[in-house]
Amino acid sequence: MKVAIVGGAGHVGLPLGVVLADAGHYVRAIDSDPDRVQLIAAGRSPFKEPGLDELLKVGLDTKRFTIGTDISVVSGCDVVIVVVGTDLNERDSPQNDSVLSVIGQLRRLVSPSATVVLRSTVMPGTTARSAELLHGFAREVVFCPERIAEGRALEELRAMPQLVGTATGQSSSSLSDLFGSIGVETIPMTWKEAELGKLILNTWRYSQFAIANEFRRICESQEVSYRRVRESILRGYPRGVGLMGPGLAGGPCLRKDTLQLLADDQSKSELLRSVIDSHQRLISEVVEEVHQRRQSESDVVVQLGLTFKPGSDDLRGSVALELAVALSKEYKNFQVVDPYVQTDTGFTHTSLEAAIEVADVLVVGTRHPEFLDQKFSIPCIDLGGFRVFSESGRVE
Repeated sequence: MKVAIVGGAGHVGLPLGVVLADAGHYVRAIDSDPDRVQLIAAGRSPFKEPGLDELLKVGLDTKRFTIGTDISVVSGCDVVIVVVGTDLNERDSPQNDSVLSVIGQLRRLVSPSATVVLRSTVMPGTTARSAELLHGFAREVVFCPERIAEGRALEELRAMPQLVGTATGQSSSSLSDLFGSIGVETIPMTWKEAELGKLILNTWRYSQFAIANEFRRICESQEVSYRRVRESILRGYPRGVGLMGPGLAGGPCLRKDTLQLLADDQSKSELLRSVIDSHQRLISEVVEEVHQRRQSESDVVVQLGLTFKPGSDDLRGSVALELAVALSKEYKNFQVVDPYVQTDTGFTHTSLEAAIEVADVLVVGTRHPEFLDQKFSIPCIDLGGFRVFSESGRVE
């Protein structure tokens, strides 16, 4: 098949493109970021993902994968996949304008025999609206959300079933053939079922982290270690599976998808709204803890990690990054350590060795492998270590 991916230079579009090219399809990736396009065309991924550079090189060498900025290459493609980012505005309201803008462009370009696939996470009803806009211009419009975990993208694309939402809830032959070529099952749903399914799953995960943080708060109020409680009650007890550890849960999906689910929530779920509030409290908790631990205005506060998950270079939706912004406003001698971040963040970056020498207060933002089991001469504030304040001075 000839496949176009609009948003093909991102964390979702690029792995999908090279996997489909490796399966024998001709993939035309399109992206509005010329710097990323140039980097990818030279055979280098703009982000960290195991195995991606190698597979990208194969796709480029065989000419089954190409990338550019011209969206007109969608003409004549059998499948057009839209995977542009969806954002929150300044009031935290979800915005799907970027998706609908692309759909508007496709009206004059897409083949009438083409299947258009929305892979961006959207609010319920967006696929139906897109189908209205493309009526008479494309054969069908399908919603097929991405569900891969960063760091396991290539592996999960070849193993994880794909939710496929159609107008009738029946299967799409184009998507069955496309994903069948990489050996994965497609699960037919209606548009709204698939839209809600993606949002519900991420909201459930976000809620699990919120509950874990609440349990940590309760335990600390009783001067009890949540780590010891959790480890003990889970030992040999299968029904405790899913009881998470606490920490800064973020990333490009969890909070945003929860807000998208709540954006048009007719049930007015107070429980899910409290999940948002529970996570928001974490930053102020850490800032207050630093206030209590510092000795003077000149104390050096160092945060370990900025990215949204360990071992990643991805800053999108990172609560650790939000925490760093809050701390930098409070403390003039604020520094960060993150061996994975190469871009300019506006903070003073230092090495782990230098941080250990100068820090008066340490804050763990991201629990990178390089930080685990480090012994420090001062205590550290580590939400993910099951206590806000770790007397051991160790990231465990």
